[in-house]
Amino acid sequence: MNILICDDMQKDAEKLVRLLDQACAGADMAVFHCGADALGYVRSGAAVDICFLDIIMPEMNGVELAKKLRDSGYKGAIVFLTTSNEYAHESYRVDAFDYLIKPPSPEAVLGVLQKLETERLSGDTEGITLKVFGVARKILFRDIKYAEVKNHKVFILLTDGGSVDVNAPLSEIAPQLLRDNRFAQCHASYIVNMDAISSISGSEIIMRGGARISVSKKYADTKHKYLSRGLGVGKA
Repeated sequence: MNILICDDMQKDAEKLVRLLDQACAGADMAVFHCGADALGYVRSGAAVDICFLDIIMPEMNGVELAKKLRDSGYKGAIVFLTTSNEYAHESYRVDAFDYLIKPPSPEAVLGVLQKLETERLSGDTEGITLKVFGVARKILFRDIKYAEVKNHKVFILLTDGGSVDVNAPLSEIAPQLLRDNRFAQCHASYIVNMDAISSISGSEIIMRGGARISVSKKYADTKHKYLSRGLGVGKA
């Protein structure tokens, strides 16, 4: 999981980092103390799943920052940090996910992350549309284990044990899969759904179900991407 924190109070930001690290082992965290820097980071194309934004900040407050993030196309979760619940109504103007009263408790932080994971799973309707035997078929990202090139064809392996034979090169399918941050390319012939990984070493991935997939040197950062998915949410 990729997390952004923006709080002008350094001690408050450091405490939140500790709480998030306890609740979400392996998360990548980017910390900023002014809105302009946080906005620039997101606009640069950095992957961010959830933003924790302090509302009361000089120059650009959290609500203003959230509006600019949404205007820039950011679609991830936004959680406001505030010392009073009087600002709760502001969250609806920028489609905020939640808000936390400062200083947040470990239970409150964990609750937000668990709520986000639950919503992600229950509202997970994004997918890829492919032509299968000349007919357009939508396959949900959550139903895909991995894509494999074999005998110059692309096969989409599904979580239910089935597969789909796609008459298109991987170079055409890859951008559609990789726009969803649960997917990573680990080899010239493989793109995997990291949520379907059972274990990973430096050179090999074992998928749930037992399939073994090589990790090439070109894609050696796959392990880091997998750990950054935050699959340790809820574990200290």
